[in-house]
Amino acid sequence: EVQTMKLQNRWHSVVALVMVVCLLALPVSALGGKKGKDHFDRGMKLENALQWEKAAQEFTLAIAADPHNVDYQLHYRRAVFNASQSFMQQGRSLAEQRDYVGAYNAFRQAFGYDPVNQLAVSEMERMLRLQEVKEGRTPSVAGDTGVTAGTGATPPGSSTTRPQEALPPPKPEQVRVIAYNGDLKPFIRSLADDLKLNVMFDKQTFAQPRPIDINLHDVTTARALDYIFLQEGLFFQKLDKRTILVADQGRRQQFQQLVVRTFYLSNTDPDSASALIGRALPASVGRPQAIVVPDKYTNSLTVRDTAENIALIGDLLRSIDKDRAEVVMDVNIYEVSRTDLLTFGNQLGDDTSLIKLGGVRSAVATFNGLAQAATGLPSSFGTALILPASSIQALQTKNRTRLLAATQVHAFNNEESTARIGQRVPVQTAQAFPFGVQTGTGTTTGTANQPFGSGGFPVINYEPTGLTLSFTPQVFPNLDVQVKMKIKSNDVSGASTLTPTFTEREITGTARVQNNRTMMLASVTTDIQSNGRKGLPILGLMPVLGRLFTSPTRDDRQVDIVIAVTPRVLRAPAVTPRDEEMRQSGTLQSPTTGSIAMLLQEAERDEQIAAARQIPKEVAVQLPDAPPTYIPATKAAEQTANSAANQSAPQVTAASQNDSATPAPKAAAFTASSTEQPKTLDVASAIKNIVSPGTGVSASSASAKPDVPTALVVEQLSPKSEALTKTNDASVTELRLVSEKGELRVGEKQQLTVQFKSDAPLGMAVLTMRFDPNVIKIKSVSAGGIFLNAKVAPTITQSIDAHGLMLVSLAPAAGSAVNGEGSLLNFEVEAIGAGDSALAFDLANVHLVASDGRYVTLQIEPIKLTVKQ
Repeated sequence: EVQTMKLQNRWHSVVALVMVVCLLALPVSALGGKKGKDHFDRGMKLENALQWEKAAQEFTLAIAADPHNVDYQLHYRRAVFNASQSFMQQGRSLAEQRDYVGAYNAFRQAFGYDPVNQLAVSEMERMLRLQEVKEGRTPSVAGDTGVTAGTGATPPGSSTTRPQEALPPPKPEQVRVIAYNGDLKPFIRSLADDLKLNVMFDKQTFAQPRPIDINLHDVTTARALDYIFLQEGLFFQKLDKRTILVADQGRRQQFQQLVVRTFYLSNTDPDSASALIGRALPASVGRPQAIVVPDKYTNSLTVRDTAENIALIGDLLRSIDKDRAEVVMDVNIYEVSRTDLLTFGNQLGDDTSLIKLGGVRSAVATFNGLAQAATGLPSSFGTALILPASSIQALQTKNRTRLLAATQVHAFNNEESTARIGQRVPVQTAQAFPFGVQTGTGTTTGTANQPFGSGGFPVINYEPTGLTLSFTPQVFPNLDVQVKMKIKSNDVSGASTLTPTFTEREITGTARVQNNRTMMLASVTTDIQSNGRKGLPILGLMPVLGRLFTSPTRDDRQVDIVIAVTPRVLRAPAVTPRDEEMRQSGTLQSPTTGSIAMLLQEAERDEQIAAARQIPKEVAVQLPDAPPTYIPATKAAEQTANSAANQSAPQVTAASQNDSATPAPKAAAFTASSTEQPKTLDVASAIKNIVSPGTGVSASSASAKPDVPTALVVEQLSPKSEALTKTNDASVTELRLVSEKGELRVGEKQQLTVQFKSDAPLGMAVLTMRFDPNVIKIKSVSAGGIFLNAKVAPTITQSIDAHGLMLVSLAPAAGSAVNGEGSLLNFEVEAIGAGDSALAFDLANVHLVASDGRYVTLQIEPIKLTVKQ
């Protein structure tokens, strides 16, 4: 027995240990299963409140805790997209208000949430250009691959081809007056010699003398040659960078050189581009058709034509080879249905029993109705009169249904995109019987579950239900979207039976909607009211007792449906002013020809490139000697130098402040009063304790006590502080005390404001103010209106003593440095005694710290208050 008890105690210990381990593991498993659950729940609440920015942040934290959670990923993708679109709307609103800086920041945040949103990049570039125009600066002009328009479209993607080197700015050529009357050939040679061009003439064209008489004013030599060629029907063929051949237009086929170039397209179909070139540059007499070979495998075009036509074709292809527009169609379907059914009363019998007396059976119910009616009628009257059964009916039904279908479908420009979300419901359409079985006999009648009777095999079809969306959008350059849509919604009621009821709603049409604007496509309201009564015809009409012989029925049904669609453009073609420029394409009989001025620019560019290549790459550069710099001495050497200076110099009892030797901490608009003031506070050391030198923030002033000899003051700055001082320019900050009125009555209160104006971001401010405590009293201090848009209120610390000295320190929240113009602080003062009181800042203890480390120069204006009895 003792061994049995020991064995039982041992097993009890093991079981207890296992239970303790399980209980301890339960909280761990519960906590492990809730990774990111709190962030996800907060994100769902924010999503329901349509606060997509904060919801995306919460979902991001949830995904960081559990990256493999599908629910987190789903809601994160949705929140990020909607947050990006909300910032796009905010940016457009700010742009309409001409706040281009705020709009730029909004578009930047939109691109940060959704990097696929290339439209935000284009809007950022457009806001920069508009801000430059607003400030009166010349907007930067982008190259061929940039966006120079303000259409808000997507900038074109990067090209794989090497961009053509930009031409150098043409040298200014003097205009002149050209008047000539004589032979054409020597005149062309004379003008070409002025331009340092070699000219060769076609023998057939200039076989006979060609007289010319021209008189041109204010033209360049190159432009005059172009005008002469146009007038005389001549063209030139470039043989070398400074050699041309001049011939008649009819000799173009013998001398015109053809070139071949391949254009790689990024978005346009090669076949459609080839058709465009053939129609834009058709063949005519003296103008052969360009040879265009499309290649679908490389999405390119190979063109053979003259050099001028090749350049023109390149401009045309750049104008049409734009990014394909992409749109996300946001469809919302709202449906609310209400059903009220009320039946209350007494029902006597049914439709069959109420039309019979006694036990008479209907003669038409049997095949031998006439015989039974003849024999059964006397026996029926011989029996008793049977009253129909009575049943009390009391039924009330209320149904409330709310349907919200929100779907987002991505579609390309001029391409149909279809989405179908739902399920298929089985529906019996017929019943098949086996071979040899007669369908007219041996079967029962249909019921609710078997409407086609029994005895055969049911034929089942599956009908689609749910939401079907079909869109074909077309995006215009102004970002308006014209969409051809088909929206179909099928719902089923009574799906448990094989013959359910389907509710179908379908909308087909075309609409034009602005980007990020919601348009209501359809609004349907259905209100059905049905009142019925069932019972005895006369007794049921009585006001009160009629309820004993009839059962009234009231059925009210109301359905409200609203369908709205919102297009959100993700990418759009960029239409630049270069695309809308007119280009010379020649005449109806001859193609476009080159220009002498352009030929000279190309020749100068080639010469500059050749000269640059001759410069040796490895060149020994002799740098000048570095200027001597000041290196602070060590502490021991400094003390030795100071002691030697004290021994050689006489003892100075009262040192006067030397502004040229000591750097002035600030420049004020007034001087302090010469009257004796209480002992000042030194807050510069407090600033040094608060702001560390390693944070990149420098104080605007250092402590400067008037009783310290200036010859002994040596301020040693760290190298980092010196670098910041050199890189950041000084900024002027203005502080002004503003009062509503200068005279007060005893007991009257007034609010004073400290107006702040600076272009430097304020990191911290320490203000010391003096006033007469016998005249006025400062009740409270609060932050000014410049902090209204700050998300976090600044930290304000105040100290007021009985001698009329007030010390206020103000520190904006992290990341919310303020600049500009506005009220920095608000003071509420109360007049307590008659007299005059000057409110002035203590110059030695007014310190401003710029968050970017620059020096701050102060300009201060005091005020004076008069209190009357």
